[in-house]
Amino acid sequence: MALLYPWATKGYLLWEMSIGQIIMYYNLGMQMKYGEDEQDEKTGSCFKSADDVLKVKNEMIKSGLIKKYGDIDG
Repeated sequence: MALLYPWATKGYLLWEMSIGQIIMYYNLGMQMKYGEDEQDEKTGSCFKSADDVLKVKNEMIKSGLIKKYGDIDG
């Protein structure tokens, strides 16, 4: 963190800042150093509706990638 912000020493981060502030400064520093994310569409599962996530889960069960909860091999 001190490479991005010279004032961000270990002691200052530990005793003077909340975890939310640390994460905010880290994210801002990464954006300044590497630029904005060029992805327009959010693709992570946390940005999908519950129905979409359930649909993907059922497709994975049908294709054998995951097992239904409670299935026992025997």
